[in-house]
Amino acid sequence: MAIADYSKENNSNVHEFAGGYTLSNLKTLLSVADEHGFGIPACNMRSRFVVNAVLEAAWQEKSPVILEIAESESVYCNMQPERLAGFVHETIDRMIEKYGYTVPVCLHHDHIQKDVDGCIDKAIAAGFSSVEVDLSKKPLDENIALCKPVVDKVHPFGISVEVEDGEIGNADALADPDVENTISQYYSKPEDCKRLVEETGADAIAFFVGNGHGNYLKEPIIGYDRIKEICDAVRPLGCYGVMHGGSGLTPADFNRCVESGARKFNYATAISDVWFKYFPEDLLARMDARGEEQGKPRRKVLDQFEEEWDKLDFTEGEKAMAEHVGMMMRDAFLCSGKADLYK
Repeated sequence: MAIADYSKENNSNVHEFAGGYTLSNLKTLLSVADEHGFGIPACNMRSRFVVNAVLEAAWQEKSPVILEIAESESVYCNMQPERLAGFVHETIDRMIEKYGYTVPVCLHHDHIQKDVDGCIDKAIAAGFSSVEVDLSKKPLDENIALCKPVVDKVHPFGISVEVEDGEIGNADALADPDVENTISQYYSKPEDCKRLVEETGADAIAFFVGNGHGNYLKEPIIGYDRIKEICDAVRPLGCYGVMHGGSGLTPADFNRCVESGARKFNYATAISDVWFKYFPEDLLARMDARGEEQGKPRRKVLDQFEEEWDKLDFTEGEKAMAEHVGMMMRDAFLCSGKADLYK
């Protein structure tokens, strides 16, 4: 089913800002990026401070941007879709007032894995413009069978769908002692990606080509040729390539991914790492101790300490995050100054 326009006419949950400006879906953002050969960061909104920083960077750089929250994150960051949408709307209002112009923004619910129906319904109600159904751990036939109804459900609302093939940060690959030599056998296959897109009608596809979530344990071995093969296979279907697990790659690495055809780049850990530098040391120590008790990394106890960190002044932290994201827009994703291409 072809995707409708993301507009108030097709979707009563679309939020209209000053001058009739609205969010954009992933299809709109990525099709222009593909035509002009650049990538777009998809930044995870783990707090209102991150929302402020990333939108500030997008407006300063006149760059398109994707704001996202994963299903698991919405719990441990206390950032349910409705709450995130509220922060995003408030901040965009401020940006329009401050700068007097707009940039394309997509609001995306990432990595929906467990409660697919519940998350999709919440995303629709909150006015999200895009969702990702991540069933990459399931066999391809099952992945297709479960993703297609989601596409059919949300496309009439103008909401785009990202799907995923080949588990990102493939557990088997990471456990393989000879992974340096065998990594390519774990990469997503172009024919599988093509079939997943063809049979679901998805707008974007994430794949495994040596990339992994979080900070890399060892040097990543990225299959740039495989990125190109997959992107070339799905482009005629109106679908675009997505790289998850971008933290730890250099701007030059990202340039090569962009040249190979990837268009959406999930980028979370590096931004959080900048933010955490502006936490009081005693608070970080207590968060890390709690995380150790519960067998969780620092970010996964954020909700347990929100009452404390939410009261802090992160003015300098927001500036640092905005500077980092702006630098990546310019040097890594090559999307700085590209907002005007969407007019």
